[in-house]
Amino acid sequence: MRNYFKYPPLEWRKRKEYCVPQGPSFAWAPWTTLHLAGNRLRFKAPRHSPKFSSVEQTRVLPGHDILEDPRLSHYSSTNMPNDHWGYATPLSRTWAFWGPWMTGCKAELHMAVTVLGRQPEHAFDFSLFHPRAFEMVLVQYLNDSYGHRRWGDEGPDALIPRWHGPLDWQRHSHLPVFSASCKIYNQGPDPDITNNLSYPDHLFLFPITDQHFVRITFVQHLYSRDERHKLTFDTTPVQALQDAILNSISLELSPESQTSYNKVKAEVGDMQLTPTFAPLKWPIGVEESTVQQDSLFIER
Repeated sequence: MRNYFKYPPLEWRKRKEYCVPQGPSFAWAPWTTLHLAGNRLRFKAPRHSPKFSSVEQTRVLPGHDILEDPRLSHYSSTNMPNDHWGYATPLSRTWAFWGPWMTGCKAELHMAVTVLGRQPEHAFDFSLFHPRAFEMVLVQYLNDSYGHRRWGDEGPDALIPRWHGPLDWQRHSHLPVFSASCKIYNQGPDPDITNNLSYPDHLFLFPITDQHFVRITFVQHLYSRDERHKLTFDTTPVQALQDAILNSISLELSPESQTSYNKVKAEVGDMQLTPTFAPLKWPIGVEESTVQQDSLFIER
């Protein structure tokens, strides 16, 4: 539990000395259960505690299944180059990490759970429980979510992507379905210069129905830096909370999802994802995205 006397949520003085910040206690964190198309996603996470109280969390009523109504929200044109994808976010929280003796907030960890799927008129005619199909759909989703963003509309900047990834691809085996994690990095306008101030999106991904998958996103916002932009605190507590939440995640499949998964497993046998996933070639144009979507049906 955080020592509120030594680590109060206040900033009254600047401090450049290296420190170890404190955030919320994972040991005292409650369990959260999300109902997703009859599946039960469960994990342990602290209560919402951001730097600013005006930052609101997202949550659904206990026991409410967000896919009871299968219609998903549409992405805005600034987030997606097309209207093929839908989403629902049943939970998002942010946790602040404070320095000692009123030296302020050193970092924040943001978490969001999002269910993703295709709009009915653009639905795929194969199951996402097939590992190769899931990988192809994941490529399409990452292209549409990150790959179309560039630093300019024309000229040399139009060839420079804003994002780079996926990197640090890892397979996981603690769920009853295959799952993987990766990072997507924000890239500066000069690709030859490392942007040490960027915060990568840490993604954890797995299917829950034939047509839906879950993306759990963590973003570490690291604030306290010196004049050379070097961090002035230990980031270990931030990473430790992220790892603890990730390792606590469990999934109980609904009878319908379990039947679909077993059917694919009987046909495929090997239900593992690829051990490596090379970074995608970004930026990608809207025309290229359409061609790739068509190829998903051709390669199936």
